[in-house]
Amino acid sequence: MYKLLLVDDEPIIREGLEQMIDWEKLGLHLTASCPNAVAALDSMMDDMPDILLPDIRLPGMTGLELIQRAVTLHPMLQSVVLSGYDTFQYAQQALKYGVIEYLLKPCSQEELEQALLRACHIIDKKRKKVLYLYDERRHRVQSLADSFIDLMKREPDAEQLKKQVETLVGTAETPSLLQETLIAIVTKCIGSGQTEWGMNVITDAMHGRSPMEELIARTLIRLRKEGRTDRSNDFVQQMVNYTNLHYADEALSLQYIADNVVYRNADYIGREFTRSVGQKFSSYLLATRMEHAKLLMRRDPSLHSYEIAERVGLGENPHYFSQLFRKYTGVTPKDYRRGLEEQAAGLSEKEPFPWEEGFIR
Repeated sequence: MYKLLLVDDEPIIREGLEQMIDWEKLGLHLTASCPNAVAALDSMMDDMPDILLPDIRLPGMTGLELIQRAVTLHPMLQSVVLSGYDTFQYAQQALKYGVIEYLLKPCSQEELEQALLRACHIIDKKRKKVLYLYDERRHRVQSLADSFIDLMKREPDAEQLKKQVETLVGTAETPSLLQETLIAIVTKCIGSGQTEWGMNVITDAMHGRSPMEELIARTLIRLRKEGRTDRSNDFVQQMVNYTNLHYADEALSLQYIADNVVYRNADYIGREFTRSVGQKFSSYLLATRMEHAKLLMRRDPSLHSYEIAERVGLGENPHYFSQLFRKYTGVTPKDYRRGLEEQAAGLSEKEPFPWEEGFIR
């Protein structure tokens, strides 16, 4: 089953497509039907589609801009464009962004279904290749992790342990393989009370703050001293910590965390995150980004919206940032800055902005 996201600002077209296509027969699941790009991106944060079916002309952000940002979130995403504009410029841009079909409105049901089936076929081929490579890498990571853990259990001397670690490190093909191996060790061995320490180890590995052999050796020594081998199930806290550290990464999404951080099914971790935190992952990510945006405005009023957007993981797209900021705070960035200026001018003794209640000051 392949997930599809439909985006068109005309309700009659969205509803017509929803009813016209037999999604199940094509092996497709319609995750959402959105009227604009902002709503589409919001949907993607919690439920990443395999296929994007957008119109070219959308309010606030064009369909091609949406595709460009969506591919950043999910590089394997396939797009089929529906457009009422038969222009070379649009078609050329669509090819640049990897759009597999550029269909003109009105198109026949058969044309659209054939385009969607082609997208499914491309996804299937890519999935098989990725799964093959992933399976090979997973076995290599697991083998290395087991070897390191075995060293931790049987080697009594710390210096000898470090030497053995260096020997094993030398058998790894790439630094990224060692990073994944360390993450596997930490995830497998830390207890529930060690979550913060485990996240610090992973952060150090990702940022290259120590030579990998030293980091692995210290980790194994710590784990041996703790004497814990129970597997931590506190992946929701891991998601929260990772989001707080990497909110400025444009590629950050629930799917990215599932594939690269906690190594679990995206739908499952999304449900557990909502149950534990009390809000969807997309809402938490939006709040994190917008609170940091507000702090940036307070600290440096001269910053432009496009600069803030880039610093909080929204690319250089001030219009998109403004839409999200208003959705979150109820006011535009311009009005928010005006409020800050009024407070600085002597109105700070008054009650805080009504939209500030409960948020970081």
